[in-house]
Amino acid sequence: MQEGNREGKQVMMGVGEDDLKAIKYILLFYGRYLQSGQAGQAVSHRSLNRIQLALLKIEQILSGQVMVLSWEELGLITEAIATFTALVRQKIAATQERDQVLANCEHLREYLSLVLPPIRPVLKGGES
Repeated sequence: MQEGNREGKQVMMGVGEDDLKAIKYILLFYGRYLQSGQAGQAVSHRSLNRIQLALLKIEQILSGQVMVLSWEELGLITEAIATFTALVRQKIAATQERDQVLANCEHLREYLSLVLPPIRPVLKGGES
């Protein structure tokens, strides 16, 4: 269970090990994507540090340590998932396997977004 505090409210969310592993790899992808310049925007060291901190916390959760993710980190994770799914749709030919991965990612993003406002990715060229 992940617990957070927003505007005086406590929120706890349960995320399974497979979902945490998926989040880990999506965050790794997202960091590399931003660093590559393909996002069409300059990347600050702060952004990369945020990704590294979120990755560290995910690793700690996977190792059995109780860890709290901040609202900013949950927002970062949903942003990374949204960007990942948009790029997969754009760059990988449709197959049943691809569509299943996308459905699982979207389901996870929607679950995490229950406590966050909707986030839309911004891709190179202003596409979303």
